[in-house]
Amino acid sequence: MTTYHDALSGAATPALLKMGGAVARAGAVCLLAGMCLLGSLVATSVAQASEPSVLGRYPGRLVDIGTHALHLDCRGRGMPLIVLESGIGGFSLEWHAVREALAGHARVCTYDRAGYGWSEPGPMPRTARRSAAELAMLLAAAGERPPYLLAGHSYGGLIVREFATRWPEKTAGIALLDAAAPEQFTRLPPGALPRAYLAALAGGGRVFSMPRPAAGFAPSMRTLGLQLMMLPKARVAYRAEMRDFERSARALVGAGSRVLDAPLVVISRARAEFGEHAGGARAEQVWHEMQAGMRRLSARADHWIAAGAGHQVHADRPDLVAHALRELGAAAHPAMYAADVVSAQPGYTRLVLAAPAWPLP
Repeated sequence: MTTYHDALSGAATPALLKMGGAVARAGAVCLLAGMCLLGSLVATSVAQASEPSVLGRYPGRLVDIGTHALHLDCRGRGMPLIVLESGIGGFSLEWHAVREALAGHARVCTYDRAGYGWSEPGPMPRTARRSAAELAMLLAAAGERPPYLLAGHSYGGLIVREFATRWPEKTAGIALLDAAAPEQFTRLPPGALPRAYLAALAGGGRVFSMPRPAAGFAPSMRTLGLQLMMLPKARVAYRAEMRDFERSARALVGAGSRVLDAPLVVISRARAEFGEHAGGARAEQVWHEMQAGMRRLSARADHWIAAGAGHQVHADRPDLVAHALRELGAAAHPAMYAADVVSAQPGYTRLVLAAPAWPLP
């Protein structure tokens, strides 16, 4: 289980700090925030590269969306276009393995949300709804034509759901990768919720450390990833998204009853992440119930359990994520999503709509 060692200051009270440390040590902050570059955290004592040298070289291009410019990197050919959305604290480089697995099969776009990677800071607040709107503006300004296949990891799942709800005509399919659930702040045990940490940030607490690349991160990109995540603008973006994380989740609670036209694949982790002090088996049970419940978002939904994968599904099983996106791209016929079927497949268990892995609430 990842151990969290982030320091807070500013308006955070000693009580908040003490409570936040306990939650952090449980790894709950990391899991719920969906930091896609998890592994451990890097203190600010790590030498920071100069901002101009790091930001002056980037793959793809910077696209002006009016208020700020966002970094976009699209490669390959084919329709529908695949768009990869990171969790809190993550950015485009983390999708390298997934994009490599898709090479030759599709056109794939990775990008950095405002403040992360090579993107400029954007206006506040940094909610999932705002990020979805900025993604729509980015793709339009870049000339990338819909429809889109949207893959969202953890917090990124809230963003792609916002996008699909607001622009269903532009959405060809959705992949939710151990995604955050709108109801998680009310359903998970108290020990699994980073409320003290979020309260400290909301009160003006500072972020002194940032995620570093996970073990599966491409070695050639590791140093660059560290440098980008230590830039001041990335810390500001991270704090802003964490501060409005619960708000972003609750904004989608009412959307759970709306059935999307697009096909959906939910990919959940197989490896437990919550320690006993963060709710343990009970927290895991609730997490998987919420994952299973996301299948209700579409009449054409699959639920896969990724063998060997933890919360960072796209880092642990890029092959499986790429396979799911290829299936979504070919999902033109509802018959592909027959109900009441459970079948074991190499590397994952496939659970279709009428056969949940966990009892639904």
